[in-house]
Amino acid sequence: MAIKAKLQQKIPKVTLDLSGPDGNIFVVMNLATKLAHQLGYDSEQVINRMKEGNYKHAINVFESYFGDYVDLLVNSDSELLN
Repeated sequence: MAIKAKLQQKIPKVTLDLSGPDGNIFVVMNLATKLAHQLGYDSEQVINRMKEGNYKHAINVFESYFGDYVDLLVNSDSELLN
């Protein structure tokens, strides 16, 4: 847990507005790749998991890996996140 706390201090939390241009899946996957490298995750595995389903699936996988580092903004009527 101490390692995760140190990583959180080094990686500033960002906000990603999924209703705008940042919601493009390629933008999201690019951010996932960058964050995965910073956190020591296997970025190929993360991206492959994101690609296993539709957009909603990809966003939920992203959230499961990077929810501590990224605030996702969605429309109030959106059902993207579980």
